[in-house]
This record gives sequence, C-alpha cells and structure tokens, in this order.
Amino acid sequence: MATITIHLTDTPGGGVTVHTTAGQPIPGARLTPAQALATDLLNECGHRASDMRYWQGQDQAMALMHELIDPEGFGHSVTHEVRRRASQVLGRHAQRNAVEG
Repeated sequence: MATITIHLTDTPGGGVTVHTTAGQPIPGARLTPAQALATDLLNECGHRASDMRYWQGQDQAMALMHELIDPEGFGHSVTHEVRRRASQVLGRHAQRNAVEG
C-alpha cells in the first residue's frame, strides 16, 4: 500500500513550501482514495503555498521508521524501545513477532 506524505514548511518572509511524495497530478488519471484526498489537499496547498515541490521518491523519514522495525533492516540492530516507538509512529502494535527484544 502506497503512502503519500505532505510536508509543510514555513519559509522566511511568511511563505510556505510544500514537499510531497506524490507525483504531479495527471488530468484524467485513475486515483486511489488516498491519492484523491492527497490531490484535493495539494490543490488547496497550491492556492496558498509560495512553493510546491513534488517528489517521485519515498519519504525518507517514513522509510527509516519501516527499517527500524524490519528484521532485515535495522530491526536486530536497535533496542526494543526504538522498535516499539517506531511501531507507534507508524500506527502499528509492537512488532514482537518480527524481532524479539
């Protein structure tokens, strides 16, 4: 399941920069419910933000959270507390079955 991330950052002079993992909208493209909602939010951001930046890659912070709980990532390298907090950030229950701590 894809995740779409939108970051809003204040800029000097009172502007706002919007960074998103979503690609630029393509008129007529079929969208998932999450993509449709993100498109609506980004449309509003486009009217109010001073700068819009579309990313084609994955959100690096989100990718790190997944790696911290993945036994094939950093799951065996970090403490149980780090895995537990990463799981909470991702909205998951503790990953006890994946990596015992």
